[in-house]
Amino acid sequence: MNNVQNDNIDEETIRIIGLTPTDKHVNAETAPSSRVFEYPNLQDVYIMESDLYGNKMPADSCFLAFSGQHGLIGKSVKVETLKHLSEMEVKEMVEKNNDG
Repeated sequence: MNNVQNDNIDEETIRIIGLTPTDKHVNAETAPSSRVFEYPNLQDVYIMESDLYGNKMPADSCFLAFSGQHGLIGKSVKVETLKHLSEMEVKEMVEKNNDG
């Protein structure tokens, strides 16, 4: 069987960052095939292949989702950028954008 799936987040990125798949229901019901990962060592920080509404992210992009003051919020991030961010830089991004 030829598995031609257009995953935005490749296995190398998953391994480098240490992402782990989650079974937590974070994204919309309309995106059941979009993968959701937990970011290591940061509570309630997720990397998703769709946004919170279930829209598939553009190629080479992902959605960084986290808890804000009024529930989950997030922002689009290039996979290549995410791959080179330190845990501290991701934490700072979350803290700067958690007013939502």
